[in-house]
Amino acid sequence: MAESGELDFSNLDGMDDIDWSDVEGELQQNRDMLIQEAKESKKPAEGGALQSSGEESVSDALPDPTELDIDFLMDVPLRLTVEIGRTKVLIKDLLNIDINSVIELRKKIGAPMNVLINDKQVAKGEIIVQNEKFGLKITQILDEKERLQSLRDR
Repeated sequence: MAESGELDFSNLDGMDDIDWSDVEGELQQNRDMLIQEAKESKKPAEGGALQSSGEESVSDALPDPTELDIDFLMDVPLRLTVEIGRTKVLIKDLLNIDINSVIELRKKIGAPMNVLINDKQVAKGEIIVQNEKFGLKITQILDEKERLQSLRDR
């Protein structure tokens, strides 16, 4: 964020598209690798036997997947899109579009804008003007179930 409190999206220009399913696959691979490493570190030394207190199992000694350190993800660039509206256009109408043509969108004035991260909706917001620049004020964040469903609907 800039010092004046405005949103700075200038670093997103020219950003490569990231397929969320690729990131999700890498996360799963990393999780599996960490669990495998934890299992291997619990194996006894050569010829030794694993001593157990009876109730403790190898899975009890594994790290909780929700507590894995994911700080490395904080620098992964994602594409944020604010969708102001959609419409369907016939090819013949598309070919007739010229300078000063007006394309009517289905969204009503004042309706919340969809906020998408890598083409998946995560929130809704309203457009604001701050320091002579457009910004977005988040008015609703989709609940976790809705966000996960959005990721699955590919």
